[in-house]
Amino acid sequence: MKNNGKGTSHIKKFKTISICISIVLIVLLFIAFLEYILLKILGFQYNSLMDLVLFFILYLFLEIPLSVLVNAIPKALKSAGIVHTSKKSLPFILNTVITFLLIEVIDIFMENININWQGTLIFALVTGLIGWNLNKDEDNEPPDIDSEDFNEIDNRFKS
Repeated sequence: MKNNGKGTSHIKKFKTISICISIVLIVLLFIAFLEYILLKILGFQYNSLMDLVLFFILYLFLEIPLSVLVNAIPKALKSAGIVHTSKKSLPFILNTVITFLLIEVIDIFMENININWQGTLIFALVTGLIGWNLNKDEDNEPPDIDSEDFNEIDNRFKS
């Protein structure tokens, strides 16, 4: 019986995917652990491990779409000519406010979770600073609405 190598190829793909998923899960668990430690220091209290897991699941699934929206707002304002750049303090302010409001809303609706507002504010400021530092070096400023680049992009969508 000949081995044409297809079985080996599938095993290699499975190993590669398994390793990638494992790395991503380890990184996510590490980030969640650091957030947990930071929140615990800042006065995060919970009744059970299930409450803690539910809190982080809610936070993660609500934070991701809000983050996409919040990161798009400064770029849209820059493109419309309302602000001069999408890199200054506006992304930091928006990320901080959204994080603060999100944690406070989750805290209100989850009776078994308690976070004081000062701790939430400090957590929001820290995560806002981290996000701002990570994104401030990006070179992807959107074109102004009256620029040639914007008209070229607009024409591509129209055709």
